[in-house]
Amino acid sequence: AGAVLSFSGLRTALLIDVVTAVIGIGILSFIRLPGKRKIPEGDPRTSVSKALREGLRYAGKNAFIGLLLISYGLFIFLSCPVGFQSALYTSRMFGSTYWYLTAVEIVGFAGMSLGGLIIGAWGGFKKRMTTLLSGLAAFGLLSVGMGLADDFIIYLVQMLVLGIALTMIQTAVTTLIQERVDASMQGRIFGFENIIYCGSLSLGMIVFGPLADAFSMRVIMIGTGAAFLLLAFFIRLNKNMR
Repeated sequence: AGAVLSFSGLRTALLIDVVTAVIGIGILSFIRLPGKRKIPEGDPRTSVSKALREGLRYAGKNAFIGLLLISYGLFIFLSCPVGFQSALYTSRMFGSTYWYLTAVEIVGFAGMSLGGLIIGAWGGFKKRMTTLLSGLAAFGLLSVGMGLADDFIIYLVQMLVLGIALTMIQTAVTTLIQERVDASMQGRIFGFENIIYCGSLSLGMIVFGPLADAFSMRVIMIGTGAAFLLLAFFIRLNKNMR
């Protein structure tokens, strides 16, 4: 979209979004999903509030899953400056030209795509927790490095690797839930994971948005990077996370 805006208008960029959305929906419409037994309307099992309460009780009783979800929420919250305010950081530190902003978006996408290919071929470390901790540690170090970077190319290289680290974390969390949660409760726990993601992201933007006007973005990124390292250290030492 940034590249389009550099030689065209907002209408064209929005039209491209619509066209690509139609293409994506069209592709997904050809995917067949296995049928499932329909639960009659009014059945207690269809109650969303009941399902949420059961999932909350399960996470509360299972120390590993409870701490994993809390850690995931903290990760999403702390990743707002380096992950979701990258355009703001770029415009303040390097310039607000369309090509700079476009490069940030493209490299971020490329890093996550490359991370998906690497994890898909490699599968991560034998121990899922090792993959999670390695991803968190790398994410923290790269956040600090991006906060210290004065050269835009170095910043982009670190963002590329950051996308790989992000994929490692997301994959490890998803896999750990699949491996550690009973099949009958996985839907509820994944639902909580999605709620935690949306809530933590919204809270992070509410907190770090105003902070970006009060403090230097460099300080915020370095500070959150250090917090990632502390989070990884806490998970490593916690006996319930093994």
